[in-house]
Amino acid sequence: MKRLRYVKETDAEVLIEINIVLAIRPSYGHKRVTAMINKARKLIELPRYNRKRIYRVMELNGLLLKKEVVVRDHEKTGKIITLHSNTRWCSDGFEIKCFNGEKVYVAFSLDCHPVNPVIHL
Repeated sequence: MKRLRYVKETDAEVLIEINIVLAIRPSYGHKRVTAMINKARKLIELPRYNRKRIYRVMELNGLLLKKEVVVRDHEKTGKIITLHSNTRWCSDGFEIKCFNGEKVYVAFSLDCHPVNPVIHL
Protein backbone atom coordinates (compact mmCIF):
# COMPACT_ATOMS: atom_id res chain seq x y z
CA MET A 1 0.00 0.00 0.00
CA LYS A 2 1.39 3.40 -0.98
CA ARG A 3 1.66 5.99 1.77
CA LEU A 4 0.00 9.34 1.23
CA ARG A 5 2.19 12.39 1.55
CA TYR A 6 1.31 14.84 4.25
CA VAL A 7 0.33 18.41 3.45
CA LYS A 8 1.08 21.32 5.78
CA GLU A 9 -1.30 24.25 6.10
CA THR A 10 1.40 26.68 4.95
CA ASP A 11 2.17 24.73 1.76
CA ALA A 12 -0.08 27.10 -0.18
CA GLU A 13 2.27 29.98 0.71
CA VAL A 14 5.27 27.91 -0.37
CA LEU A 15 3.53 27.08 -3.65
CA ILE A 16 3.01 30.79 -4.36
CA GLU A 17 6.75 31.44 -3.91
CA ILE A 18 7.60 28.45 -6.11
CA ASN A 19 5.27 29.69 -8.88
CA ILE A 20 6.88 33.15 -8.76
CA VAL A 21 10.33 31.62 -9.36
CA LEU A 22 9.01 29.27 -12.06
CA ALA A 23 7.31 32.16 -13.86
CA ILE A 24 10.75 33.75 -14.28
CA ARG A 25 12.78 30.54 -14.71
CA PRO A 26 10.53 27.68 -15.92
CA SER A 27 13.48 25.36 -16.59
CA TYR A 28 14.66 25.37 -12.97
CA GLY A 29 14.44 22.17 -10.94
CA HIS A 30 13.74 21.89 -7.23
CA LYS A 31 17.34 22.59 -6.16
CA ARG A 32 17.60 25.88 -8.02
CA VAL A 33 14.07 26.88 -7.02
CA THR A 34 14.99 26.26 -3.36
CA ALA A 35 18.12 28.38 -3.72
CA MET A 36 16.23 31.26 -5.35
CA ILE A 37 13.45 31.22 -2.72
CA ASN A 38 15.87 31.04 0.20
CA LYS A 39 17.99 33.84 -1.27
CA ALA A 40 14.90 36.08 -1.48
CA ARG A 41 13.76 35.08 2.01
CA LYS A 42 17.19 35.89 3.45
CA LEU A 43 16.97 39.44 2.09
CA ILE A 44 13.76 40.07 4.01
CA GLU A 45 15.04 38.13 7.06
CA LEU A 46 12.60 35.22 6.90
CA PRO A 47 13.60 31.64 7.76
CA ARG A 48 14.80 29.30 5.02
CA TYR A 49 12.74 26.48 3.56
CA ASN A 50 14.12 22.96 3.64
CA ARG A 51 14.93 21.62 0.16
CA LYS A 52 12.90 18.48 0.88
CA ARG A 53 9.83 20.60 1.55
CA ILE A 54 10.22 22.45 -1.75
CA TYR A 55 10.63 19.08 -3.52
CA ARG A 56 7.49 17.69 -1.83
CA VAL A 57 5.35 20.72 -2.70
CA MET A 58 6.59 20.73 -6.31
CA GLU A 59 5.93 16.98 -6.61
CA LEU A 60 2.40 17.24 -5.18
CA ASN A 61 1.59 20.00 -7.69
CA GLY A 62 3.22 18.39 -10.73
CA LEU A 63 5.95 21.03 -11.07
CA LEU A 64 9.00 18.75 -11.17
CA LEU A 65 10.90 18.49 -14.43
CA LYS A 66 10.61 15.20 -16.29
CA LYS A 67 13.78 13.12 -16.39
CA GLU A 68 14.91 12.17 -19.87
CA VAL A 69 15.69 8.47 -20.17
CA VAL A 70 18.50 7.73 -22.61
CA VAL A 71 18.40 4.21 -24.06
CA ARG A 72 21.74 3.00 -25.35
CA ASP A 73 21.72 0.06 -27.72
CA HIS A 74 25.44 -0.64 -27.89
CA GLU A 75 27.39 -3.18 -25.90
CA LYS A 76 29.45 -1.68 -23.08
CA THR A 77 33.12 -2.53 -23.41
CA GLY A 78 34.58 -0.15 -20.83
CA LYS A 79 36.79 1.50 -23.45
CA ILE A 80 36.57 5.12 -24.53
CA ILE A 81 37.36 5.42 -28.22
CA THR A 82 36.65 7.86 -31.01
CA LEU A 83 36.42 7.39 -34.75
CA HIS A 84 39.00 10.08 -35.53
CA SER A 85 42.08 11.38 -33.80
CA ASN A 86 41.98 14.74 -32.05
CA THR A 87 38.23 14.56 -31.28
CA ARG A 88 38.23 13.54 -27.63
CA TRP A 89 40.98 13.96 -25.08
CA CYS A 90 41.34 12.73 -21.51
CA SER A 91 43.42 14.71 -19.05
CA ASP A 92 44.32 14.75 -15.41
CA GLY A 93 46.73 16.42 -13.05
CA PHE A 94 48.05 15.97 -9.56
CA GLU A 95 50.67 17.32 -7.19
CA ILE A 96 53.39 15.60 -5.18
CA LYS A 97 54.55 17.19 -1.93
CA CYS A 98 58.28 16.82 -1.34
CA PHE A 99 60.03 16.44 2.03
CA ASN A 100 61.50 19.96 1.77
CA GLY A 101 58.02 21.52 1.40
CA GLU A 102 58.16 22.09 -2.37
CA LYS A 103 55.46 20.75 -4.67
CA VAL A 104 55.84 19.04 -8.02
CA TYR A 105 52.86 19.38 -10.35
CA VAL A 106 52.18 16.71 -12.98
CA ALA A 107 49.61 17.05 -15.76
CA PHE A 108 48.99 14.88 -18.81
CA SER A 109 46.55 14.47 -21.67
CA LEU A 110 45.73 11.48 -23.88
CA ASP A 111 44.11 11.27 -27.29
CA CYS A 112 41.27 8.70 -26.98
CA HIS A 113 41.70 7.45 -30.54
CA PRO A 114 42.97 3.83 -30.19
CA VAL A 115 45.43 3.93 -33.10
CA ASN A 116 48.71 5.68 -32.37
CA PRO A 117 48.01 6.92 -28.83
CA VAL A 118 49.77 10.23 -28.18
CA ILE A 119 50.87 11.23 -24.68
CA HIS A 120 51.66 14.89 -23.99
CA LEU A 121 53.50 15.70 -20.77
